[in-house]
Amino acid sequence: MRSLDLGFTLGLEMSFEPTVRWATSEGFDFVELLLDGPYARQRVEPRVAEMANALDEHGVGIVVHLPFNPDPGSPFAPVREGVVTELVAGMDLAVELGATTVVFHPSSDAWRLGWDDAETKEFVHDSLDALVPAARERGLDPCLENIVSSYYDATTFPELLERYPEASMTFDTSHAHLAGMTADEMGEFLREHADRVHHLHLVDTRGDTDEHLPVGMGRLDFDPVFDALRAVEWDGTATLEIGTSDHDIIAVGKGRVEAYE
Repeated sequence: MRSLDLGFTLGLEMSFEPTVRWATSEGFDFVELLLDGPYARQRVEPRVAEMANALDEHGVGIVVHLPFNPDPGSPFAPVREGVVTELVAGMDLAVELGATTVVFHPSSDAWRLGWDDAETKEFVHDSLDALVPAARERGLDPCLENIVSSYYDATTFPELLERYPEASMTFDTSHAHLAGMTADEMGEFLREHADRVHHLHLVDTRGDTDEHLPVGMGRLDFDPVFDALRAVEWDGTATLEIGTSDHDIIAVGKGRVEAYE
């Protein structure tokens, strides 16, 4: 690995400035902010200058995760148009915060009994045809994330990378596992697509659900993942997407990742 900039998910219950201050004291490079709940775009907009100042003051970067509940793969065109409008507005906010990377899901929540994969893929494409250029126009790297609940999981993601050469990828380890990838297959994927994977979600799990555990606290084998990253001299950002606001647990996750570097 040439460089792995490490961050963590800023949980919805975590106050922004104190968390950013703690991040720099622990040596994190950035925080990842999901624009939902208390950090939804309309709630954050009045605080953007204050938040950007906190990041600058403490020397911490930011990755913005656009909300995933709005459905870019809706079968209904007016819904898709509204989702695109909201996600593009989130991109504008990301720029104000100083982000250069936005993460979002190429997913569809369409009723599975009513719409088949071929149709839902086209709904997703319709939104991505607008969202990927919108990100690039704003100087943002659109890092599409492999998901579990609709067509573009880790096993089919190369199709999306081929269709959208201007898009990058967020590779989520837990999502890849839940899609049926073995640890060795994750390593092979990262070796093959290292030039397109610009961001990682390093997540562990103990079973068949997305538990958002720190690396080393579940049963995923991360050796092939980090072996691949070292082999290709990977350079990018990685988020500890941990489902906790406990600083001690986040710090443990950081130590576990650093032991692989």
